[in-house]
Amino acid sequence: MLLRIFLPVLLCLPLLGKAQTPDTLRVMTYNLTNYGNNISPCTAANNGLTLKNPAFKTIMEYVKPDVLGVCEMNTNPSIAGSFLSNVLNTDGVSHFAKSAAVAEPSGTITSVLFYNSEKLGLKFQSNAQTVYRLTHHFRLYLKTESLALGDTIWLNVLVCHLKAGTATQDVADRGSMALTIRNYLNTFPKKENCIIMGDFNVYRSSETAFQTLTSASPSPVYQFIDPINRVGTWTSNITFADVHTQCPRTDNNGGCYSGGGMDDRFDFIFMNKHLINDSAGLSYLSGSYKAIGNDGQHYNSNINSAPVNNSAPANVISALYLASDHLPVRADLKVAGNFLTPVKTPGKKEDLALWFKNGKVFTEYSEAPMEIAVFDMNGKCCWKGYSGTGDDGSLPLPEFCLKGLKMLQVCTTNGRNGSLRFLIP
Repeated sequence: MLLRIFLPVLLCLPLLGKAQTPDTLRVMTYNLTNYGNNISPCTAANNGLTLKNPAFKTIMEYVKPDVLGVCEMNTNPSIAGSFLSNVLNTDGVSHFAKSAAVAEPSGTITSVLFYNSEKLGLKFQSNAQTVYRLTHHFRLYLKTESLALGDTIWLNVLVCHLKAGTATQDVADRGSMALTIRNYLNTFPKKENCIIMGDFNVYRSSETAFQTLTSASPSPVYQFIDPINRVGTWTSNITFADVHTQCPRTDNNGGCYSGGGMDDRFDFIFMNKHLINDSAGLSYLSGSYKAIGNDGQHYNSNINSAPVNNSAPANVISALYLASDHLPVRADLKVAGNFLTPVKTPGKKEDLALWFKNGKVFTEYSEAPMEIAVFDMNGKCCWKGYSGTGDDGSLPLPEFCLKGLKMLQVCTTNGRNGSLRFLIP
């Protein structure tokens, strides 16, 4: 790894870049339909990874999510690893990381989070003990410039998969799961950005589950909002044709898929008021919420049938038809600030130049010796030394200083100082 950093020599002032356009973060939810879970009638022949992975890869390369919460992934950790290495981290992409795959109290499918590790870090994962399936909670922090100053932007993501079905008990189970989620969040002391997304299996906004999640009680901090405010009875209602997420095909793929065409809105990204009101470093970008592959013109039909679906490229529409009996939903969040980049762009020629290579700092500045101090994100000095102490004229750094967000400070023998925030990938 070679990281080259140029530091202008300033008097006790940090290096601050020019004002930039705020960055965005793309979140996405997707029910993968028994991914890696070959149980009849979903078999290797009609639902195997060799069939699904190329389709999912096409979809991910098109959407480019930064946060991806998936449902219906087999609980075997190797299956999540397969998705990571064969769908996301391919063709030169290597920045995606994943949460742990957690065994469910019953069943063999779970929810997993994948995220762009250049933009986000996973602080912890936990779960709400919802009946039937767990609801998984991931607390992420954004790797923005403000992180170096101790002003952390947090994003909590909950991925859930509520009970399917139209029976009275199914509706009751969904309501119970929603109440458990709200009670769980009520014990969470942080007033932070929060999203809950996944497959909710609700048929109308009057359902107890929907009402519980969107109610101001028991805590308005974690009252969830439908960003597009499309409430009503979604199922078999052409009025909501543009927001339906199931099913992208009329046939049932040998019994593995639900079939029936596009006529249900089961998949949602709900947001709390911090994201809607832009009060904690992130805000919903109006107009960005979209069911990928839904052009509103294929009610109760295949998404790849006439008329031509121009909402995405033809190969993406074909991949969506093949990969799952749900469509993914995505939304964009506007970030208060900018993400740090793993490699800094060279500055002016007269700037002080430093290199990181093989765990050492090199300098071409003529004034030596030069004290170099490395600080962590909390402002604690984790290492200090002088350039030129190595046999090759470098300053060797300890291993614990070689990864993550750091503040590097340089003091020359004539008293001139410079500093820079940087990220070593």
